Order: sequence, then C-alpha cells, then structure tokens
Amino acid sequence: MKTKSIRPVDEVDAWCIICMVARPGNRRQGVNRRRLQGAVDYARSLGTPAAEANPVDAEGRMDLTMAFAGTRKLFEQAGFEVIAVSDAQVSRLPRLIMSRVL
Repeated sequence: MKTKSIRPVDEVDAWCIICMVARPGNRRQGVNRRRLQGAVDYARSLGTPAAEANPVDAEGRMDLTMAFAGTRKLFEQAGFEVIAVSDAQVSRLPRLIMSRVL
C-alpha cells in the first residue's frame, strides 16, 4: 500500500487488508471475523508470506461510520500482532500496523 501516513515497517511482501464493512443487520454476527479468516486462508493458499492490516484500538463501541478500519481485537483474535503505530487516524484514533505471518 502506498500512503504517506502508513509507511512500510519491513521488506516483507504482505497482503494488506484495508477495509472491514458489514451491512447493517449483518453486524455483530461474526461476519467480519469469517471474512478475515477467509482472506487469510486465501492469501496463504497463494503463497503470500504475510498479511497486514491497519485497524484502530477502540475502547468500547466505535462510531460505526468509522469502523471500516476494523478493530485491534478482531485482528488479534485472528492471530495478528501489533508491529507499529502509523501516523494515520480514524475518528481521532491512530491506525495500528498489525501483521500475521502466513
């Protein structure tokens, strides 16, 4: 991903998961958790060495219009680890740089 506010932290060729959106009525049912696992499984099947994401670390409920970035909790539950904090923000919260070796 090429952006000035989220810079690469290493030379690993990683797929970047940039958006997590579930339609109203489908939220809080594990849709994004299953989508995330599907993306990780697909990337792994193609031999991708790692997956990265840039979620926020929201305390409590987050404004749903800003939840597209995903949350730290969602990505941690999928085996991602925080490797840095970016300069980018969503709803005044810094976007984390999280990675998972595949």
